[in-house]
Amino acid sequence: MLKKLLFFALFSLLSFCAFAYDYSIREDLRRLDQTIAERPLYESQKRATIDSLMGIVYISFRPYESYQKIYEEYKSYNYDTAHIFAKKMAKEAQRMGDEQTQIEAAIANAFVYLSGGLFKEAYDVLQPLQNRYTQLPDEYHFTFARLLWDMADYAGGDAARQYDSLAVRHIEQMLSHVTEADSARYWYPLATIDLRQEQYNQSIARLHEALLDSRCSEHERAIYESSLAFAYYKIGQKDAALHHNIQAAIYDIRSSTYETVALRMVAEMLFEQGQTDLAERYIRMAMDDATRYHARHRQVSISQTLPIIEHQQTEELSRQRWIAFSLLGIVAVLFIISIVGMVLVIKRTRAVHEAQRTIHEMNQNLLVANKLKEEILGTFLTADSQYLTAVEQYQQRVKENVTQRRLNELMVIPKNADARIRRINMNHALDEMLLKLYPSFVTAFNNLLRPDQRFELKPNELLNTQMRIFALMRLGITHNDTIAEILDCSINTVYTYKTRTVLRSDQTPEAFYSALMSIPSFR
Repeated sequence: MLKKLLFFALFSLLSFCAFAYDYSIREDLRRLDQTIAERPLYESQKRATIDSLMGIVYISFRPYESYQKIYEEYKSYNYDTAHIFAKKMAKEAQRMGDEQTQIEAAIANAFVYLSGGLFKEAYDVLQPLQNRYTQLPDEYHFTFARLLWDMADYAGGDAARQYDSLAVRHIEQMLSHVTEADSARYWYPLATIDLRQEQYNQSIARLHEALLDSRCSEHERAIYESSLAFAYYKIGQKDAALHHNIQAAIYDIRSSTYETVALRMVAEMLFEQGQTDLAERYIRMAMDDATRYHARHRQVSISQTLPIIEHQQTEELSRQRWIAFSLLGIVAVLFIISIVGMVLVIKRTRAVHEAQRTIHEMNQNLLVANKLKEEILGTFLTADSQYLTAVEQYQQRVKENVTQRRLNELMVIPKNADARIRRINMNHALDEMLLKLYPSFVTAFNNLLRPDQRFELKPNELLNTQMRIFALMRLGITHNDTIAEILDCSINTVYTYKTRTVLRSDQTPEAFYSALMSIPSFR
């Protein structure tokens, strides 16, 4: 149980550290973006300082000092202008004939050449000074050491080792004039030697000591932070390396420094982490800065990285586009499937509605059929009952008259039982039944005929013979012999009435009979 708790605590601690680092880097990048957004402000401050110096340079009683101040503003800001004023410094120093100013001017020219990637020109300026002067300032040794290290990076092999050795000698000569009390001027040169000798942990400690010097300018802090980032990267602490490169880039922007490597390193490290969009944005800014300064060696370095990032970004965009098209295809397929499903559902719904309507009609028809059955059955049962009652009465009267020998009254009975009168009564009952089943039959049937051929019923006449024939057909009795038997007439009579009646309509026989069967029943 204890082991599980310890494991859980360790896992939670590691998770918290990972989250904290992620938040720190995101905060660093936010500060970098904010500083980039504020770059016009720093630019305007830089331009204001330069403009104030340029305003007094031609009226100054000490032009060398004015040239030197302007050079200091331009040396990491713009290569061409810095070169112009470095030459003015050299020319004025030559006119003055002062040894110290001549050395300073030569170092300034060498630094401009070095910053612009013109290593041979910088070497040609610095090398003769060793033979000409016995005492050279620390700035000379540090500038020469930086030149030799840059040359070593490009040369490689045995030449690189020779350049490294010469550079270390210059740093050692510089360190002979400074102490720990000088802080950054002491710790940073030592740290650079450690970097070249791959003593990265020792270099990191000395660079942190250098950063404690409150006298350091923002430009100098950018250099120290960039060196720290390099050392951390070499020992595998890429998180810390990225943090310090971001800090260096922020200092570069705040000091309006365009001869720099920090922003390029930020871009390359973000590219390694897969953040292609940010990497592409920062590497382009780094190229713009190098182009603006005319730092040829920086442009060459960036030009080797930029196509790789752009290619990766292009591949990423292509991958995202492929994913988008794939998702679009899936959405389209799902949309088509949904449309097909909707069509099927609509068809199924319509089929269900049609089935329901058919069932409803069938139910209505069954109701009508039941009603018809009830009406017909009731009518004929009533007719049979009346007939049986009449027969019974007839038999009773005959029996009574025979028993009582009333012959005269016996002869009168057949007259009262006239079949014609009973037929008329039966037809009337039939008409009542038919009109009860089809209340609008007379009007609907006449509407099937031409206006001048329509039937007019006599007073107290419900249906005439022709209408009665067709009413029976609407009831479903279609055989002529059955109709003739019901109406007590010949088959020819039925046929003749049917034919003549159809001829009184403008419709074809098929349409006429179809319309006849559509005459509504009771509801």
